[in-house]
Amino acid sequence: MYIRPVPQLVLSNSVMCIIAVSAQCSTGTGRVASDRMTSIEQLSQMVTRHLGLDAFSDELQYTTKWTIFESPLGGRGLVATEDIKTGDVLFVDHPLVYGPRCRAIVQRGCTVCRKIHSDTLFKCSRCALLLCSEQCQNSDVHFSDCSIISCWPNKVPIEDVDDALLSRALTSIRAMLLNEEQRNLLTSLQAHVLPQHGSEIRKLKEYFDIPIQVEQFLTLVACILDANAFQIGTLYGKKELSLHGLYPVSAIMNHNCVSNTRYSFNTDSQMTVKAVKPIQAGSEIFTCYTGMLWGTPSRRLHLYSTKHFLCTCDRCADPTERGTLLAALKCFSSECLGSLLPLQPLKTNTAWKCLDCGLRVPHNNICTIQGALGSLVGSLDFDNVLALENYLLNRITKYVPKTNQVVVDLQCRLIWEIGEAEGFRWHELAAPRLALAERLCRGTLRTLAALGAGEALLRGLLLYHLHAALAERARREPHLS
Repeated sequence: MYIRPVPQLVLSNSVMCIIAVSAQCSTGTGRVASDRMTSIEQLSQMVTRHLGLDAFSDELQYTTKWTIFESPLGGRGLVATEDIKTGDVLFVDHPLVYGPRCRAIVQRGCTVCRKIHSDTLFKCSRCALLLCSEQCQNSDVHFSDCSIISCWPNKVPIEDVDDALLSRALTSIRAMLLNEEQRNLLTSLQAHVLPQHGSEIRKLKEYFDIPIQVEQFLTLVACILDANAFQIGTLYGKKELSLHGLYPVSAIMNHNCVSNTRYSFNTDSQMTVKAVKPIQAGSEIFTCYTGMLWGTPSRRLHLYSTKHFLCTCDRCADPTERGTLLAALKCFSSECLGSLLPLQPLKTNTAWKCLDCGLRVPHNNICTIQGALGSLVGSLDFDNVLALENYLLNRITKYVPKTNQVVVDLQCRLIWEIGEAEGFRWHELAAPRLALAERLCRGTLRTLAALGAGEALLRGLLLYHLHAALAERARREPHLS
């Protein structure tokens, strides 16, 4: 019987240099620009090989419509080298590594097939990873994972190892299986270096005796993942572990709150990146790290807490967000029906002003209202469609304008449920509820159009639900169609 060898960690000089720099950087923006140690030419060559574009012969050349460049936003980015049309596929990326998402609350599930809430979950007796069946235990995926973890002497009985912590660290652990070129590509990306990043690796040392060089590499990978990983989409309605993956080409794209691309995943976890609007030659190609329908304060706070920068794009600089008023709050004056908006949205402590009466409200008062709204939304039962509908129609607009992101979010949640949830199938809907679904879809589509979202994935989902509502109405009233 052939026994596969345990992977050994042999790091190139460039990777060791990046580890040393990361260990020394703990201030500033919270990121270390490891991409500076790799020239654009070197990075372009690695990206070409990663995408498999070097496999084309001289007779059958494949040329991309973009290249890597020094972005005026800082660091590297992608720029269009020729005009790109709406719907053009820019590239199909695949993950260097992927695994369970690293977040504070981790779902318990099988680390091979991703099943959650299974009654058959058990810990591997050699590595403590969660599995659901003998088939998953004997899989190649688990053999590779287990071969790494089980070679570390455990400091506690294996049954006492925190399986949730191990799941959080698993994606970084899987980077041990990468070859030298893949590791060089991985470490060419930016890494977060603030103390909160890589904590799962430090905590893992409470359970395993991990060699220092391995610990440093795993910590670096964890910090790179925190800065660059993408959540991998799952099939609608499928209950399974949420994954994230490191897509190195996609990670080079910079952020803009109105992106000119969108991405989607296939069943092999490949990411297809497409243009959602025309992109002129010489223009930078952007992705978006936040929710399209979040207001500016929410987007900027999310970017600062997760990516350690404050966005200054045109949308963030516009108090009205292209007229959508997604961040608007009700005026504090009981005699005014106007909306409050930030005076200087690029300043985090800016005062807000009413569009109608001119009332100014200090930043601290605004924070109090936003915190109360967050608590209010957090108390809602999103699985109760009737309660969600009642809250949207009769309660929430007592506290915020109908344009506010909280209202828009509740609209979307209700749209996804109407026609799909038990008792709310299209043929079961009363006429007023069917009309409500149509009205919510149209209203949200108008907001997306105002933002200039182009052919964004969210627009496609809304059009699908709008079409379903219209088709049901036509079925009931064929004489009107």
